[in-house]
Amino acid sequence: MPSLTPLLANFTPQELSLLSSFGDSRSYEADEVVIRQGDENDHLYLVLKGQLDVYQDVDGVNKKVASLEAGDSLGEVSVFDPGPASATVCACNETEVWLITRDSLDRLHAANPKVAYRLLSRITTCLSKRLRQMNDKVVDLVNR
Repeated sequence: MPSLTPLLANFTPQELSLLSSFGDSRSYEADEVVIRQGDENDHLYLVLKGQLDVYQDVDGVNKKVASLEAGDSLGEVSVFDPGPASATVCACNETEVWLITRDSLDRLHAANPKVAYRLLSRITTCLSKRLRQMNDKVVDLVNR
């Protein structure tokens, strides 16, 4: 797995090889659905290249709520809080992702806790940044 994402920038080649053995790489063409809102999802995705758009169905209308690019992660909510996907994610262009299931994350943790911790720590940092941005948006909306 090439280290095309900042999430994996400081992992050694051996650690990347270990991660590769627990997950899979997938490619998507433009307009291809990666995750469909309401479907069960047990995968965590790291965007290696390309761009994805995130949509939520609001009263029967798909509203774009975010764009993701290389270095971003998705699917965390369903992996850490199992349930149906909260949004639909579509590839904007040719996109490559690396994905891992919750069970594989558990196996990775058993095999190499240090690498699993570093991966989850990086993902937590990304999620914290997203939460901070969302909080800022809510404050802006409330103060309008």
